Amino acid sequence: MTYTNNKVTTEIVKSNSGEDSVSPNTKELTATHAANECSNKLEVQNNFRIKSVAEYLNAVESVFRTLCNVEQGTNCQLWYRGQAQHGFDLLPTITRKRGTLQLNPLYETVFLSKFKSMAIPYVEKLPAYPFNEDTASYWSWLFMLRHYGLPARILDWSRDALTGLFFATDPEDPSLTYGVDAAVWILHPVKLNEAFSFHSFLKPGYIPNVEESSFNLFFGPESDILNTLKPAAAIGPLNTTRIVAQRGTFTVFPRVKSLTALNIFEDAGYYLSKINIAWENFHDIQTQLRHYGITKISLYPDMETITNEVFQEVIDEGIKTTEMI
Repeated sequence: MTYTNNKVTTEIVKSNSGEDSVSPNTKELTATHAANECSNKLEVQNNFRIKSVAEYLNAVESVFRTLCNVEQGTNCQLWYRGQAQHGFDLLPTITRKRGTLQLNPLYETVFLSKFKSMAIPYVEKLPAYPFNEDTASYWSWLFMLRHYGLPARILDWSRDALTGLFFATDPEDPSLTYGVDAAVWILHPVKLNEAFSFHSFLKPGYIPNVEESSFNLFFGPESDILNTLKPAAAIGPLNTTRIVAQRGTFTVFPRVKSLTALNIFEDAGYYLSKINIAWENFHDIQTQLRHYGITKISLYPDMETITNEVFQEVIDEGIKTTEMI
């Protein structure tokens, strides 16, 4: 099956084994959705600046009506990503500068190799033997690496709107700045993935698991479709309690040296929207979220968070001791 636009063509064919594969003569990715064929740039909608959880939820409902088709009804799913500053682009951590070192996705091999070698004694359950070439093992290690703070070409999202708001206003985020609004980005993952055809028997827009062979043709450790520029929405391994608690989903960027931010593609307004969070209301919003049970411990269910939560509860409850007689 072939899908064509005004730029390039991707042809998915059936192999003898029944697996989808990419024709060797047409190993180019369909660059954008058909909406991008028009000359007008689809700007990301940013019509909101909210000051409370209630205003935020109203804005989310409005975005639903904008991004989702009416005929989809309740079947439309959106993903949420909170960022401490509204001006930050949607780029993964492996594009950032650390000290004098400018990172890029080609550093992935180095980070993975060193992480596997040094992390083994401290990991309770290994994904697989650390130098196994199996694709599933590769993704498990990559997601674990990102979980513990090393840079990767993965951008985290959540299926939960309030989780996105929590991270946008998290007081422990060093990027949260006085006088600068935060933002929650909202993604329609199916619309984003209409740029891809992962299986010949499925229409573009399918959200694959990262372990699927067709996904790895575009984004795997040895992907051979090297002119892929746009990231894709994907489901990753649920190998940490944090991913489960945060209802984590992901956009995976290609293994190319120079990445393009998801929000600056010509058709970004087709699948993205943004809600700004008023900086002067960060504290109030965090308090409201706590009332609704959206707390650090609910999103980071581990022993370190539990000990911090216990200490905070003692303070919040105003517990006082009596004089010993």
